[in-house]
Amino acid sequence: MNKQKRIAKSIVAGLLVLMLSYVLTGCSAGGNGEEGKETETKGQKTDASNVSETETELQTSEESDESNTSALSEGGTRIIVDALGTEVEIPERPQAVAIVNAALPSMVYAVQGTGENIKVIVPSAYKGWENSILKDLAPELAGVNTEVISNDFEVNVEALAANKPDLLICRENDAGQAEQIRAMGIPVAVVNAAKDLDGLKQQITMMGEILNCEERASCIVGWYDKIENRVNEKASEVEALSESERPRVLHIMYAEQLKIYGDGVDPYITDWVGGQNITLAGSSADTSTPTMEEVLVYDPEIIFLSNFDDVTPDDLYNNRLEGQDWSNVSAVKNHKVYKVPCGLYRWAPPNTLEKPLYVLWQASIIQPGIFGDVDMRAEVKSFFQEFFDYELTEEQIDYVLHTDLNQ
Repeated sequence: MNKQKRIAKSIVAGLLVLMLSYVLTGCSAGGNGEEGKETETKGQKTDASNVSETETELQTSEESDESNTSALSEGGTRIIVDALGTEVEIPERPQAVAIVNAALPSMVYAVQGTGENIKVIVPSAYKGWENSILKDLAPELAGVNTEVISNDFEVNVEALAANKPDLLICRENDAGQAEQIRAMGIPVAVVNAAKDLDGLKQQITMMGEILNCEERASCIVGWYDKIENRVNEKASEVEALSESERPRVLHIMYAEQLKIYGDGVDPYITDWVGGQNITLAGSSADTSTPTMEEVLVYDPEIIFLSNFDDVTPDDLYNNRLEGQDWSNVSAVKNHKVYKVPCGLYRWAPPNTLEKPLYVLWQASIIQPGIFGDVDMRAEVKSFFQEFFDYELTEEQIDYVLHTDLNQ
């Protein structure tokens, strides 16, 4: 009997140790042993003695999600209902994911904490990886296939089948080939296309469900809520602004083609934090491509340049774009043209995971008198530290914020 008691006590003690390690095991870096590497010239893993509330939540959630690489193993299937209301049978732990969108690969990485199972992406997403901090966090994406899906999100179905994905993820407005692909035996999970932060939170939540990483996705949504609450605390000050106190803002997607973000998430953010947006009509509105004359009439006081091309603020200051004359535009004359940051991915596209950082960045530029307490260097550093256990160097923070271009 005493021997049995001693055995029972040993079992209980062992279980307690396991439970303690379950809670304390760090998982903000994604749990695959690759993220947050210590290097001599890049960022390094965070000291475990300095753990924030969000990191603690992530540590618990990722263990619960079992989202580390060792858990990415073949198993059963489960049924989800995607953004189109379609019941889809998908793998319990997807092993080979194809993604029909440029911004979503970085979201998939963030939600599951690894890029090991991302096998097919669009060329633009790969270029974004090359020019972002994601290349340091997820070097495994260096060999990803970029020849199956075009930048127009057209899927070569034969080439897709040859790559043997066990899951394809796309947005609802990129789902034209979904049924064709499903007919080939490849599950397709469709997420919503976001037009505001609530839509992005829905997208992240569904991505967590698709990837079986619901709790980690919930932590990211919680971070969204915190940033949203911080901005809303200034709502009365923003609402009190007169029209003349709200600067006219222009979001440029492709500068040489003068293609802009005319609606959607970015203009929504601008209005939210106290700016104005251009209003287009006719063919200009249909194509989100204003004429230079329309831009001159609007006369933007602040211009944001995306990372889809290499055009810089200096190119506008020195009037280098063929067929465009920016010399009389207020934003150019007053040196208020900014290259949008790029962290995990480009911040400008509507469905990028780092949108809360873009909210704060826009707010600090558009209404510095109201949002002067925003420290973007600290915000960027905190984001990577809390969600990926990765401490950026000062040089990497400069790289993310394009400090050299935005002087």
